[in-house]
Amino acid sequence: MRISGKPSGVGSTQGVSGPKPSASPVSAPVAPTSSSDAVQVSDAARLVAVAQEALVGVPDIRMEKVEAIKSQMDADAYHPDGEAVADGLIKEHLAHGRHS
Repeated sequence: MRISGKPSGVGSTQGVSGPKPSASPVSAPVAPTSSSDAVQVSDAARLVAVAQEALVGVPDIRMEKVEAIKSQMDADAYHPDGEAVADGLIKEHLAHGRHS
């Protein structure tokens, strides 16, 4: 198939013109704001704040459990059930909706 000729507008250029006069900026008067702004927090947000405050004193790692498992490992008495561990990991994964 052979294409001959150019459609109108293809290959043509338009010259650059000088800057257009811009409208002068108009500043609108700003209305004074009220000094009695208020914020309302939902019940859910309040519950989250209470939960966060309660967790401040709770450690991320339960050292008593860590020490108990370390003692069992040192005594070669720690034998976790692999299937139970795998089931727990899968249930936790599904419960948190992490589908990647």
